[in-house]
Amino acid sequence: MGNQAVPVSVIIPAYNAESYVGEAIESVLAQTSAPSEVIVVDDASTDGTAAIASSFGDRVQLIRQERAGANAARNLGVLRSSSSYISFLDADDLWTKKKLELQLEAFEADPAPHIVFGFVEQFRSPELDPDLVHIAEGAEGPMVGHHSGTMLLRREVFDSIGPFDPTIRFGQFIDWFSRAIDGHFRIRVIEDIVMLRRLHLSNMGRQVDAGPDQYAKALRLVLERRKSTSPNPG
Repeated sequence: MGNQAVPVSVIIPAYNAESYVGEAIESVLAQTSAPSEVIVVDDASTDGTAAIASSFGDRVQLIRQERAGANAARNLGVLRSSSSYISFLDADDLWTKKKLELQLEAFEADPAPHIVFGFVEQFRSPELDPDLVHIAEGAEGPMVGHHSGTMLLRREVFDSIGPFDPTIRFGQFIDWFSRAIDGHFRIRVIEDIVMLRRLHLSNMGRQVDAGPDQYAKALRLVLERRKSTSPNPG
């Protein structure tokens, strides 16, 4: 598809991400199929996140919101976006250069998928203390990435599934992805690495702080929703 702009809105939620958000934005702007708009939603950061996003000029649209969490930021980004395809990237992760090109090609299949994912590979951030490397969780090598950052979908599909639940702070993608599955949308995973997930002290700390109870909450919401929408036995 070359380096021509494609009708994709990329939404980057960011909170106190000054150490990484510049690299995240650069990985989006370096796409072989450049997105038509890049939106950074600053979730009331108290560091230089907003200034870094603004430094990219008119290539990046900066939106600010009161502190409400990443899911609320993603929803606001979608609301302000204008393209026919939607994609997301966390402010501490990176895309590979052909992410959008490869996924847009996948939409040319017949029948076309509604949502396209790709593979993800984790990497340890360079500043991570070698003595702490052993606590960096996650499998080595490429793996299937059912993650908001590996996803590309049509805007009308997102509208049909509905917004992310802003009350969920951990396991944020579980509820939304379960709604996509329950809605019987066609989902395809291309066997290419499309995202590099950064392991660093802050996101590992969130994993520890979350604990199993926080992820259980997300799963409980899924089960309660499925129960409420299931037909009553005759």
